[in-house]
Amino acid sequence: MILSDYITQVQFLVHDQTFADFTQSEITSAINNARTSVALDFHCVRQSFISSPALTPPNLSLYNPVSTIPSQEVYPLFGPNGNNGQIVGAQVLTGGSGYSPATTVTFPAPPTGGVQATAVPVIANGVIQQINMTNWGTGYDTAVVGSAGYPTVTIADTGGGTGATAQATMFNNVFNVLSISYIWGNQRYMLRYRSFTMFQAYMRSQLFFNQRGLIWTIQEQMGLVLIQPPPDQPYISEWDVLCLPMALINPGDIDTQVVPPYSDAVQYYAAYLCLMKLQNFEQAEFMLKLYSARVPRIIIGAGGIRIPNVYNRVFQRRVAR
Repeated sequence: MILSDYITQVQFLVHDQTFADFTQSEITSAINNARTSVALDFHCVRQSFISSPALTPPNLSLYNPVSTIPSQEVYPLFGPNGNNGQIVGAQVLTGGSGYSPATTVTFPAPPTGGVQATAVPVIANGVIQQINMTNWGTGYDTAVVGSAGYPTVTIADTGGGTGATAQATMFNNVFNVLSISYIWGNQRYMLRYRSFTMFQAYMRSQLFFNQRGLIWTIQEQMGLVLIQPPPDQPYISEWDVLCLPMALINPGDIDTQVVPPYSDAVQYYAAYLCLMKLQNFEQAEFMLKLYSARVPRIIIGAGGIRIPNVYNRVFQRRVAR
C-alpha cells in the first residue's frame, strides 16, 4: 500500500476529497497513528533477526543476527532519550585483509541522551570474521537499511588492514519479543521463555554464574529483556520481535510493514481519528465500529489453511504433551 492510496481511502470515508476539512499533513498523521493502532491490535509488524547458515554469503535483506554481550543479563529495548532505534549487532560484508590487533570498530553517536554502540572485531589471519558488540546502542533515530539516517560502521586499522566492510543491525520501534535463539558451535537452539515473576523467583538465584543462555524473559513495562545464565562469551543470536511501524512521510512512500490484509483496517481507524478532530462523534463512532468489525474478519482470514498431517504419530505425541 502506498501512502497516497491510504490518503484517498480516508478522504472518501470522511467526504473530503478536496482537503477542505483536513490538510494532507493532518490525514497523513492520522494514517500513521492508525497504523500504530493496527500494529498493536494485530501484532502484525514482525521482524526476525536471523543468522545465515555456515558458509553462506551474508545477505542483509535476509540475514541480520544480533550479538549478545558477555556477562550481561539485561538488554534494554527502549532508549533513554525516547528514540526507539537500537544498534544490536553488525554483519561483516567483506572481511578485507591485513588487519592487525589495533583494528577498531566504531558507530556514530546517537542523539543527545542516547547510548553509543561499541564493538570489537574478531580477526583471523588478517581477515575480519565477526564483529562482537560490547554495548548495545540505544536512543538512535529509527532508520532502514539504505536510508540516509542508517548508522554506518567504521572499521579502521593503524596496522595497515584494508577492505573490510560491515552493516549495522538495528531494532526499530521494537516493543515485544517472541523468541530468542543462540548459535552455539554448529547448532541453533531456542531459549525457553518464562514469565518475569517466575524468572525472578527461580532463575536468578546464582549471582556469579555465566554460561550459554538457557532461559529468557521480558519485563514489558520497562522494556527489558533478561537472559539467564548471562552469556559467558559473545554469541550470535536470533530474535523474533514485534515492532511499531515507522512513519510514512511522502505520498509515494510504500508501506512495507503493515501489509495486506492488515492494511485494510488502517483507513477506518484513520477516518475515526479525523472525525474525532471535528468532534463529529456520531460519525466517528460509526467508523470505529467498522474498524472493530473488520478486525476479527482479518484475523480469521489471515490464519491461512496450512494444516499439519494430523495422522502422523509424531504430531499426535507432541499434541498429547
